[in-house]
Amino acid sequence: MFHRCLEWKGPPAGGPAVLLLHGLTSCAETWAFVAPALARGARVLALDLRGHGDTDKPGHGYDFPTIRADIEGVMDRLDVGTATLAGHSWGASIAAMVAGQLPDRVDRLALVDGGFIGPARPAPMSEEELERMLAPAHIYASAGTYLDEVRRHFPGAWTAQIEAIALASIYRNDDGTVREKLDRGHQKLILQGMFGQARETEYAAIRCPALMIAAESSDPAAAERMAAKRTRVDRTQQVVPQVAVRWVPDTVHDIQLHRPAVLLEELTAFVSAPAGAIQ
Repeated sequence: MFHRCLEWKGPPAGGPAVLLLHGLTSCAETWAFVAPALARGARVLALDLRGHGDTDKPGHGYDFPTIRADIEGVMDRLDVGTATLAGHSWGASIAAMVAGQLPDRVDRLALVDGGFIGPARPAPMSEEELERMLAPAHIYASAGTYLDEVRRHFPGAWTAQIEAIALASIYRNDDGTVREKLDRGHQKLILQGMFGQARETEYAAIRCPALMIAAESSDPAAAERMAAKRTRVDRTQQVVPQVAVRWVPDTVHDIQLHRPAVLLEELTAFVSAPAGAIQ
């Protein structure tokens, strides 16, 4: 199976490697503001995960074990023995599961506003429940309506570069409508696996230094959501043996697009620090 991977060459062979994993329905371009500068000190790769971006889109294999095997295969193909895994959102969950199950392949783990342990939902979920978790169909009426929806999540921070990254994750149909590159049915398969997965055992097996980087909102309307997130972060901190937490204030879920300089500073320090100095 073909996996598309973007690569930014770092220092000469022998330096650290960083593998970046995007969130659900996104693609490797989401790391475009962070990866080039991060590559000054490391070999940096960003992967289009199964079904996403320009990677192959088979009708099966959207469960955690298969995607974990995909990542191991890509690392083998690209001659990456061990790497720092940094994942955003759903990609953070993938990164954490890989770190727990393949400890010899992951030397550091960064979870960017995702991968935090929360309550497992009963599985399988109904078609109605899954449909409610997906973006509403009306936003795909055109590229304009799609961008209007994405722009809504970047108050005061929208740029042409962010727009180009958003467009990289969709196809334009002949009739003027658009669709995600990740098929809607495949999104549901991923959600079934994600919310039906018990994470504590795998997370407790993580042996590498880990860093959680969480977006924090001061909006009173987000108070309930932030309280639930803090509970998940605290639970993850209790389970993962060597983990530090950084909160990024007044930012949105896509920290790598909204506050790339802050995220770059955190990731650079994390990748370059001696293992014993990470805290």
